[in-house]
Amino acid sequence: MSNPSHFNASPKRFLAPTVISINATASVIGVLIGSLIGSSLVAAVEPSPHRDARRPNFIVFIADDLSWDDCGAYGHPSIRTPHIDRLASEGMTFDYAVLTISSCSPSRSSIMTSRYPHATGAGELHQPLPANQVMMTKPLSESGYWTAAVGKWHLGEAVVDQVDYRRQIGPEKMGEAWVEMLRKRPKDKPFFLWAAALDPHRPYPPGAIEKPHSAEDAVVPPFLPDHQAVRDDLADYYDEIGRFDRHIGITLDELVAQGVADNTVIFVLSDNGRPFPHCKTRIDYPGVGMPLIIRFASQIQAGSRCNSLVSSIDLAPTILDLAGVQRPESFQGVSLKPLFANPTTSVRDFAFAEHNWHDYRAFERSVFDDRYGYVRNWLPHLPRTPPADAVRSPTFAVMKELHHQGLLDPLQKGCMEPSGTAEFLYAVRTDPNCLHNLASDPSHREDLERLRNALKQWQDNTDDQFRGEESLRPDAFDRLTGERK
Repeated sequence: MSNPSHFNASPKRFLAPTVISINATASVIGVLIGSLIGSSLVAAVEPSPHRDARRPNFIVFIADDLSWDDCGAYGHPSIRTPHIDRLASEGMTFDYAVLTISSCSPSRSSIMTSRYPHATGAGELHQPLPANQVMMTKPLSESGYWTAAVGKWHLGEAVVDQVDYRRQIGPEKMGEAWVEMLRKRPKDKPFFLWAAALDPHRPYPPGAIEKPHSAEDAVVPPFLPDHQAVRDDLADYYDEIGRFDRHIGITLDELVAQGVADNTVIFVLSDNGRPFPHCKTRIDYPGVGMPLIIRFASQIQAGSRCNSLVSSIDLAPTILDLAGVQRPESFQGVSLKPLFANPTTSVRDFAFAEHNWHDYRAFERSVFDDRYGYVRNWLPHLPRTPPADAVRSPTFAVMKELHHQGLLDPLQKGCMEPSGTAEFLYAVRTDPNCLHNLASDPSHREDLERLRNALKQWQDNTDDQFRGEESLRPDAFDRLTGERK
């Protein structure tokens, strides 16, 4: 495994990693020894279900359509996320985390199974996980954990027996349902909670938080027009991020009240990018860049940052590693545990993502290394249309009008006009919005070839092949109106 160099670009984007100092306590020495001998040796010793006193609990707070940089911990100046920011100050913030797909259900299936979406049998939107897929909850439960999924399920009915408790509930009372589960759980077992929010998914009815964000709070990314309707749309999106944050806060308070906060590993992440044009379903960084914060008091130094490349496929191996549970052979990710003690090390050379059917026909693949992101589009003759709910949004309505008037910026046209471009190369560290395509730049020929080859090898290794446009599921919605066909 290579040890890539790290770059300190914008302080609000890819921050230089914090090198932590280690106190010579027994617990931290154990972490260092575990890193030296290899996490696989630790995971191979499966603990007895009766040895539960200090086995860590786990809560995975997963947002629905939250962009990687839309919270205070990642430098946003106006979104109010005090509880997420608190977790960042008490844990580790990952500045280069990549999702395997920018689509709700395939992303969640991939995270739970530690498998790439096309390898789960549920790589398209709304496809259920087949019964033979192993979610991380199954080996956890078999080793003595009590497992729960509260909130958005979106994984299908064939795998419901892989959690001990499941409850679906609307976004307004999500946090209260998480707290209720914590109070009702069996107290003689460690627990795992998949806390699956529906925020900030569209639509955006008013009243998500007591003090709404304003249009002046909006930070309009350069691939969207700076228009009043866009700012209002972003402010509504921010409100639902605020509600997600509030629900995290009341859950954290309950952990403290029960005296289990220090022995509970907390994850905060999202399943895909913001539900706006040029973000959700895209597999450049605005689409698959993932917020990732992990707090574990005994193993992670407070306020540390990691700038190493990681993937959402790595979460399940990390959780089983920390639990001391043997990982299934089906897992395709790696454990992030070595980064807890040394956030400057590397656990992977590449991270991969894919774009399959999500309302519209698509076949794209991408690969990221320490500096660049490469995207290949097998259907360059089609517009790169955002999801149907984003097509029906106020933002897209403004973009259509500006496009009709000939006023849309060239960077903003790709969701309406076919680009004719099959390959994209971005210097992600300095261009996280992926505005400048370097694929035709002769000075980046070597980088292009390296990532082309890495993508091809990954596709060969994981049996992922483009089998022709006629084999792909057709559009289910109109690309300009978002109405069902």
